[in-house]
Amino acid sequence: MKELARSELIEQITAWQSGQLQSEAMWNWALQQRAECKPVDVAVRDTLDMLCGIPEDLLLPEDAEVMLDALANPPDQADLSSNLLWNYADMIDQSARRRMLVEDPFYAPFCGN
Repeated sequence: MKELARSELIEQITAWQSGQLQSEAMWNWALQQRAECKPVDVAVRDTLDMLCGIPEDLLLPEDAEVMLDALANPPDQADLSSNLLWNYADMIDQSARRRMLVEDPFYAPFCGN
């Protein structure tokens, strides 16, 4: 099984953040990586897990900065990276995102109450 390196994940997240990849393409890439690759470390695993939840969790390219921050921590600070990712996810105003994305073709199916 191929390993998913931080550098490859960072490259994809940066492309998503800059608009080179749409959210649906980022999500599909993440799902493919989860199926075919072994994350090189815990921060990569947790970031990939977040990316696999893009539509359900209403994650946007603006959220990429937190993922990049988590991946910037050294591997021996994996707990810090994990806490950063999951605490951030808990702080997202899901109601506001649902209202904002209710007409977006990709996110709309996940905006129901």
